[in-house]
Amino acid sequence: MEITRYESISAFYDEVETFLLDQEDRAQIMLGNCLRNKDRVWEKEKPFLATVKKDGKIMLAAMLIPPHAILLLEKEEADGIEAAPHLAEYLIKEKYAIQKVHAPKTVGKAFSEHWTAAHHLEEKVLMDVRLYTLQSVIQPAVRPGKLRLATESDLTFLPQWIGEMTGEINQLMTREEAVEYANTRVRDGFLFIWEDGGKAVCMASKTRPNVKGVAVNLVYTPKELRGKGYASACVAALSEHLLQEGYEFCSLFTDLANPTSNKIYQNIGYQPVCDFVEFKFNEKRAETPA
Repeated sequence: MEITRYESISAFYDEVETFLLDQEDRAQIMLGNCLRNKDRVWEKEKPFLATVKKDGKIMLAAMLIPPHAILLLEKEEADGIEAAPHLAEYLIKEKYAIQKVHAPKTVGKAFSEHWTAAHHLEEKVLMDVRLYTLQSVIQPAVRPGKLRLATESDLTFLPQWIGEMTGEINQLMTREEAVEYANTRVRDGFLFIWEDGGKAVCMASKTRPNVKGVAVNLVYTPKELRGKGYASACVAALSEHLLQEGYEFCSLFTDLANPTSNKIYQNIGYQPVCDFVEFKFNEKRAETPA
């Protein structure tokens, strides 16, 4: 196994471009980071960028932009499982402090097992999600209301919705973070509202516009408005809108612990692609004395 480091995202992308574009749906986070940060100047800690190769073939690509999780991506599962321990060992020798890993589930597990054993840590699951993609929309049977672009007037409630939504998936934002996030999404024209009878009842956002594909996230209906088909209608309409913009496919991640969301997205045309996991590494809890 040969591990190659890259000093810049542009150099890394030159090496992995085909590797990423051949699986753009699975590679969307790493690809998006490459496309949107190729010319960025890093004032503080530089990103860790590497490939693990065998006989000239990329087995695994790795990207860590502090303070985020290290992203791992393979093209073939067996390659990633074989390469992940080698990468972990390299990072150990280089004395890298890895707090989290985000990767396809089997590869993330292979890395985590080696990392936790070497450091006497334990893993905590932060996200256990399934990636879906869609190329054509199946219209919901019931579609009450209409989709519209979010505006500045919606900022009276959007930060609260974002806070509630991120809290439900254990990715809670502070009030200040939610306000900033909402303002940015509205300003960029990425955030959409499903409106029924003149009332905002659901939201969803465009995110990670890459080469051929784009993602949908931030899907949220307040608890008191659920069960009326709003999320299905909103995501179907937004997905249709994005395809009409010229994207070849839409994608989204769903929490595997939420069977309802997994079902409604499949009903409007989303097909499962791959399971991803994010682990956080913690000190082992002391055993309780007998």
